[in-house]
This record gives sequence, structure tokens and C-alpha cells, in this order.
Amino acid sequence: MKKSVFILLLITILGSCTNSRDQFKITGNITGVDSGMVFLEKRDLDNWYSVDSVKLDKGQFTFTGKVDLPEMWHITMKEKQMVVPVFLENAKIDVHIYPDSLDKSTVKGSASHDVYQQYVTMNEIINGKMDVVYKEWKKAKEEGDTLGMKRNDSISNALDAEIKQQLQDFVKTNNKTVVSPYLVMYNIWQFELPELEEIVNVLDTSLNQSKYVVALQKRVDVLKSVEVGQVAPDFTMNDSTGKPITLSSLKGKVLLVDFWASWCGPCRAENPNVVKAYRAFSGKGFDVLGCSFDKNREKWLKAVKDDKLTWTHVSDLKYWDNAAGKLYGISSIPANVLLDKDQKIIARNLRGEDLMNMLTEVLGAPVPEKKVPGRQ
Repeated sequence: MKKSVFILLLITILGSCTNSRDQFKITGNITGVDSGMVFLEKRDLDNWYSVDSVKLDKGQFTFTGKVDLPEMWHITMKEKQMVVPVFLENAKIDVHIYPDSLDKSTVKGSASHDVYQQYVTMNEIINGKMDVVYKEWKKAKEEGDTLGMKRNDSISNALDAEIKQQLQDFVKTNNKTVVSPYLVMYNIWQFELPELEEIVNVLDTSLNQSKYVVALQKRVDVLKSVEVGQVAPDFTMNDSTGKPITLSSLKGKVLLVDFWASWCGPCRAENPNVVKAYRAFSGKGFDVLGCSFDKNREKWLKAVKDDKLTWTHVSDLKYWDNAAGKLYGISSIPANVLLDKDQKIIARNLRGEDLMNMLTEVLGAPVPEKKVPGRQ
């Protein structure tokens, strides 16, 4: 009898230990805030949604649950416009939040979050430099200083390259933690296909079920489908009058599919180069299809008119959820693909003189622009 009771007690203890290891428990404190609703939210690559919510009790809150693999979730409080990242895993996690100084908030108990914080700390110096460069660029823009803007653009590009290399090195050193594919996924615009394949290949196979690795592999597949030499994936989207335009209906001309938006400063700066190319080569079998990432129809059409973009334009007004953009793996704009007359991709992301040079190579010398009387 006593032996049976002992075995039952042992099973109960072991069971409770196992359950503890298979769950997370977040115990939190928000300094200076006594009441209100706190939310546990996560971002599923594209969308945010709430997983749980609790009322603060004298500044204290608790969340419990289970995750299959570590994931980045967020503790939020709308009244305070507070968003605190927590790399969640099945463990006891203590969170101390300072709503007026979120950068001082602490997360303890999650090994994955410790790794994430290492990267954040390592990146702070470069991010600080980037903030200074942006302020200088903004000041130059306000003063009409184009040379200053170009100088700061150049510095920004160099810092982007430094951040990219730092992340690549971090992934190689930390290839067994899900933090690495998470960081790559949310800096995805930095990486072309060969670099992305190298990163996916260096990740430990134990991470294969992570949604971040799955997303990276999916992106690799998308980028392979739109490599130079591939036939351009077909799509249909409404033009500015609501008429559906199908890409394949534009066969027969060398076509630039130009991804842009009215709200995108670099896109607007690049538009004059596309206009120049269109004027120079439209008489030789060249055309442009503008595909906008706008969500405001009026702003989109105003930009088309203001920038004198006289070719066909389409948009589904879904911002970054633009269907054609997803089909072509577009993660930053401006972006473009150049198609031959059979709609095979012959180049990607041509800018300025590179676009003119490629069109000259494909179509021959540009047609001289006709001079308008009275215009210099």
C-alpha cells in the first residue's frame, strides 16, 4: 500500500515537472503603471494578432502557455503605446518594463532572448551612426543640398553593407538558434538569392520546422522562379481605370516591370531615369508597366501625373501585400525586372545609366529626343 502511494506520488511529481518544462510562464512588472490591459501578441510574418490578454494587478501580470519552438512575441499596452519584444520559449521568464524608457526594460529566463539581445547590443553602434546619417540627409533635403543628400546616401549604403555583413557573421556563429533565421527574415531586403541560399544552408537542420526557416526557404524558391533566364510569372492587376491588365498580354516588346510607390522617396528620385529611358527607346519596341505599392488611389494617380509617367500603370492598392510584388519576391522598392519580347527575364534592378546601357545593348542606339521649339 505504502509502495503504491509512493509510486503515485512520484508519477505526480515527475508529471508536474514535465508540464513545467513544456510551458512558458511570463511574470511581469510595469513600473509606474498600476492598472490597464496588457496583451501578448505575435506577428505571423505579415500580420499581428493578439494571443492573450490580462488585467494589470498593481503593476503585475502573468501569461502562461506553450510554444513548439522559440518565437518572437511582444508584450503590448495600448494606453502606453508600449511594445516590448520577448523571444518566447518554454521557460520561466521574468520581464521588467519601464514604459517611459523601453530600452531599459529587461527580459530574463529565455536563453533565446539572451542571444537576441546580444545581437541588438552589437548592432547599437551602427544603428546610432545610421540615425545621425538620416538626420543629416533630412537636413540636406530640407536645404535643397543635393550633394549633401548624395554624400549621406553613400554613407548609409556603406553602413547597410556593414550591418549585412555583421548579420551574416552572427548567423554563422549562432546557426543552432532560431534567433538567426528570425533576424534574417526581418532583414530579408538585404539579401539576394546566392546570399540567402548560403544562409539557409548554414542553419542547423534542427531549425527546419521553425516558421522563420520555412519562410526563408519559401523566399529562396520565389527568387529562383524570377532569376535571370526564367520566364516571368504571369499576373493580372487592374490599371488606373479599373481595367484588368495581364502581363502576358504585353508580349512582343522589351518590357520593364517597375515596382514603385508614390510614398517611396527613392522611387520618385528614380522616376526621371525611367522617363528618360522610355522616351529614348519606346520607339524601338520598349515599354514599361508600372506596378504600384500604393494604398491610396488619389496619391498614386497624382504621382503618376506629377512625374509624367505616361505608360500603363497597375495596382491592387494593398501596400506591401501587393500580389505581384509577392510573386516576384519584392521586399524593397524601387525594384524592377526587364523582360525580353518573349517575357524571359534578362535583368533585374537596373538603375539610371545601367538601364540605358542594357536597353542599348538589347535594342541598339536610343532614338534622339526631338527638340521642342523654345525649350533648351
